[in-house]
Amino acid sequence: MNIGILYPRSGAHPELMVDYMDGLKTSLKRQGLDKQIQLFSESVGFGGLEKEVYEKAEKLILLEKVDVVVAYVDLRVAPVLEPLMTKSGKLLLIVNPGANYTDNWAPQEGTIYLTLQHAFLSWLSGSMAGKMDNKNGLYATTFYDCGYMHGASMLRAFTAGGGNITFNYINNQAYDKFDILQLTDFLSTNKETTNLLCVMDALPASLLYKLLNKEENAKALHLFVSPMMLQQEALKDIEDGFEFAVDGYLPWMIAQENASNKVFVTFYKEQTKRDASIFCLLGWETGLVLKAIIEAGITDRKKIIDDLAEIKIDSPRGALKLDAPTNHFVAPLHKCSLKKGSSKLKTTLLEDINAEWKTFSALPSEGPSSGWSNTYLCY
Repeated sequence: MNIGILYPRSGAHPELMVDYMDGLKTSLKRQGLDKQIQLFSESVGFGGLEKEVYEKAEKLILLEKVDVVVAYVDLRVAPVLEPLMTKSGKLLLIVNPGANYTDNWAPQEGTIYLTLQHAFLSWLSGSMAGKMDNKNGLYATTFYDCGYMHGASMLRAFTAGGGNITFNYINNQAYDKFDILQLTDFLSTNKETTNLLCVMDALPASLLYKLLNKEENAKALHLFVSPMMLQQEALKDIEDGFEFAVDGYLPWMIAQENASNKVFVTFYKEQTKRDASIFCLLGWETGLVLKAIIEAGITDRKKIIDDLAEIKIDSPRGALKLDAPTNHFVAPLHKCSLKKGSSKLKTTLLEDINAEWKTFSALPSEGPSSGWSNTYLCY
């Protein structure tokens, strides 16, 4: 079987595609498929140019004769591939962190989606904030993050729970620079606002935590955060704990105790001499999905999708299940909490999140929206 890979690059995370491809290759090797599957790959830059994405996919189909196209691109760009995939009859697997969600949850024909569910997890964080007695909240993000729908997802859930956003803060400096003077000035004169809804990548998050921890009113604050803000890099200065509380959700943790995760983490380390990351995870799971496609033993893409919807894939995250109404793979997740003054992240594995996913994916999109077309974390 020939598999075509459209891969992006990232200035903020230069390791992204190396980790993803190594995750995929080690997954195929672990499953004994490295000789059965041949990979063909094409770079699509930051993944935001529709013409480039289309042309690279066309090359994979026409010249390399691939059977499946795996596109690490954003949902805003993915529709440009639909006519090509329909005409060729090829299956399309969209892979990304899931920072955006679609205007119409009805999937494109012949397309399945494998993500880290970031917009969904941010929505869950917003729902948690909306249940607080204090309904006033401040929204904090960065120029790089604000063009994706995970922020809107978080705020939508917060306001649905009766929450009220009293101030919006967007850090518009360079990716690795941070100044929260506007934010802290507002907090100092509006002490009734104690809930901070935050959407940031790991490095900006670490800078925010460090600066916010020095503020006089820090102990009164409660942060509800997006998934990248709970990554190890974001919490690297946590030795003595933070003055404030932090809550949110993670799609996966390297220390998960299930057998599939232990195999993944151990085998990946043996093969690459590096620790596994969320990008490795997406590559590894891509390999698991490809194995399931091969085991389906059919070539019609609709029948393949129907077959995938009937099984569970044993992923490092837990049971990976294709949700038939949306063609999105849904996986267990971790609810995370960092108490004030604690340096230990408390986590709870949530294995059955189908009810929450169905509520989230049933929400209609309202009003016009715009934003970055780059794949999230590719900037």
